[in-house]
Amino acid sequence: MKIVLSTCGRFHMFALARELERRRFLEKIYSGFTWGALARERLPRERVGVFPLVRPFIMASGRLGVSLPRPLSEALHLVSLTTLDAYVRAVAPECDIFVGHEGAGLWSGAAAQRRGALYVCDRGCSHMGWKERLLEEEYDRIGLKYPGRPWSYQRELDEYERADLIVTPSDFAKSSFVASGFSAEKLAVVPYGVDLTTFSPVEEKRKKTFEALFVGALSVRKGAHDLLAAFESLDVADKRLTIAGSISSEIAAALGQRLQTANIRLLGTVSQTALKEIMGRSDALVLPSVEEGLALVQAEAMACGCPVVATTNTGASNIFTDGEEGFIVPIRSPQAIAEKLQLLAENRDLQHAMSQAAVEKMRSLGGWASYGAAMVAAYEDLTARRRSSRSTPSARASAFE
Repeated sequence: MKIVLSTCGRFHMFALARELERRRFLEKIYSGFTWGALARERLPRERVGVFPLVRPFIMASGRLGVSLPRPLSEALHLVSLTTLDAYVRAVAPECDIFVGHEGAGLWSGAAAQRRGALYVCDRGCSHMGWKERLLEEEYDRIGLKYPGRPWSYQRELDEYERADLIVTPSDFAKSSFVASGFSAEKLAVVPYGVDLTTFSPVEEKRKKTFEALFVGALSVRKGAHDLLAAFESLDVADKRLTIAGSISSEIAAALGQRLQTANIRLLGTVSQTALKEIMGRSDALVLPSVEEGLALVQAEAMACGCPVVATTNTGASNIFTDGEEGFIVPIRSPQAIAEKLQLLAENRDLQHAMSQAAVEKMRSLGGWASYGAAMVAAYEDLTARRRSSRSTPSARASAFE
């Protein structure tokens, strides 16, 4: 089985590529990044195709702290997707399975189908239409103007229809596709793994403060308003909230004053080495997102011994059990988050037990190796279903081509 992958950046796709290469299934992975940015991914150079026309500019602006106007950002993202897609359509080698990640596979996936391959859409979040309806509600709830659908909206919807299989990382994400009219037979759920060589417990350090942690781009989608409301209502004398990641311009404008307090620490983007130390010394990771497919930081925190307090819409139930390695709460429930943090702060034995349980759970799940095995099984099942139905290579016509 020969497999080709395409993604505009890195995401989880290079972890998948490493597992496929280890099993001798990887034919090629294409990315919009430069080789210099990908060399650390531990793949043979001949297996990696690059088309860094636009993506490096987008990433550089983020590293420099430059907030691009939304129309420019959206336009650049769409151009990065379409140019990569066109390039891969022209150069991708023959394969049995073609996997396109979120907007990067429409034309190249169709071309692969015409050559007899099966096209898999790898979707890391919920169904695009379902997601945007939820976000529109959220913006209205917190009194901000909804910025409108992303420019890649229709392209991603077209991918869902075109694909032979849609892979999501959680039951939550799958349910959004079913609610949007897709058959469960067209969907597979494969939760992400975690690099257990990078993320592991650190030496225990006694501290007086209760350390809550948020990791990621703080935004409306990530539940920024609920994060601050929960932390502010937490009745713990020595409490601190650490935010590791960027802050969206609209959140900076709406909540900037509330973020500038002595017990909130803003770190910006940090390295994985630094993140391991921060996670290992935190008492709880808080993830109040209103929408995610499966937030990778949950497994990373758990591997470091940090229990997680997350909403139902983060895919949390696919990697831990409510009340054992952390807590799962409804979306838009800052009081529920505060109650769980209060419980952990007041009961250090519980926090320690959950910390230990989180580490053991991540070890038992097997990291990225188990994820790779599950993805291969999903591809093999798709191939077997095509054989059993004796279908011919797709000749679907060509609005996509």
